[in-house]
Amino acid sequence: MRIKENPEDFKVEEVSTVQHTKDNCLVFTLEKVNWDTIGIIKVLARELGISQKRLGYAGLKDRRAVTTQKVSVSGVTKEQLKRVNIPGVNVYDIEQGDRIRLGNHQGNRFDILVRDAVLNEERVQLVKRGFPNYFGVQRFGKVRPITHEVGRELIKNNLGKAALVFLAKPFPEEIHHKVRRELWETENFNRAKREYPLSLKYERAMLDKIHLGYKEAFKALPLRLNTLFVHAYQAYLFNEILKRRCKEVPVTEVEPGDIVINWIEGRKVFTIAGEHNMDRIVKEGLSAAAPIIGYKINVQGRMKEITAAVLKEEEIRKEDFHIKEFPALSNRGTYREILGKASDFSYEIEKEGIRLKFFLPKGQYATVLLEELF
Repeated sequence: MRIKENPEDFKVEEVSTVQHTKDNCLVFTLEKVNWDTIGIIKVLARELGISQKRLGYAGLKDRRAVTTQKVSVSGVTKEQLKRVNIPGVNVYDIEQGDRIRLGNHQGNRFDILVRDAVLNEERVQLVKRGFPNYFGVQRFGKVRPITHEVGRELIKNNLGKAALVFLAKPFPEEIHHKVRRELWETENFNRAKREYPLSLKYERAMLDKIHLGYKEAFKALPLRLNTLFVHAYQAYLFNEILKRRCKEVPVTEVEPGDIVINWIEGRKVFTIAGEHNMDRIVKEGLSAAAPIIGYKINVQGRMKEITAAVLKEEEIRKEDFHIKEFPALSNRGTYREILGKASDFSYEIEKEGIRLKFFLPKGQYATVLLEELF
């Protein structure tokens, strides 16, 4: 199976509704090719002469794709937006609206060409019924999948190991693997400070402060990045819990004691499954939930046993997510559906491959669906 051979093979349309309670921003459609969301936001801010904080968006989109999403901006005029001239970028449908924040979207519509693959109708029917709602590889890092490893060591208060993994753990396919390997093997931070290229700005920021201690070194990184480490480790734990659950029970099944998620007016409502509500849960096709581990999380039934086993293997406790060294990174935890569901699913056999079209709610990964399908 090959995807994203060309950006046009992977099209993503974010589905969202512009709100008009304040109308204090301009909202526009941003179409981009070969740009990741964070990268283009930086360039847009520079082009418009404003701070990145004035730009708002709901979700992060991959670089090697053709994507459209709504973006809000304050402090600029329509004329300025119309003059934006960035290769691979198109700005249109400019209107007044409210600021867009992360998560302010319903989901994403996908149009994907899969090359060198054979589609099994039985797998299609299974995926239509639902698939394990794993976090995708994007959450951990594609070229250097170390984000969750850094998070693990932060949670365990192993700041030195966390710093070394972030700065130096080498992967042969990464372009900077030679300088990373040197640091990984020698732990010579002074030499790394001289040799690390300017493009590794976060690593260099950490190296500038590492002589003050590992805590100060991590404080040199943006809070957003440090938070990402913790979230990635939570995602890793969720995937491990879900993997074990799927070995014991079909992902579509709900058992007594399971926490079930229902969406009511855009809000998550948690219910514990039991004899009194099981018929309604089955009828409405609701999903059991697994924990996103945090210091306040509680689970019951089979999920409790599985969660305890995973935490024991990882040698952590849920209380460890109350991070005394970095209170801002502490996390209470929550719950996430274990069942992913695609709607409006269709496919066509074309000369170049198999074209898939479907919609996924926010937080679900097309790459995970593809792995289950092929």
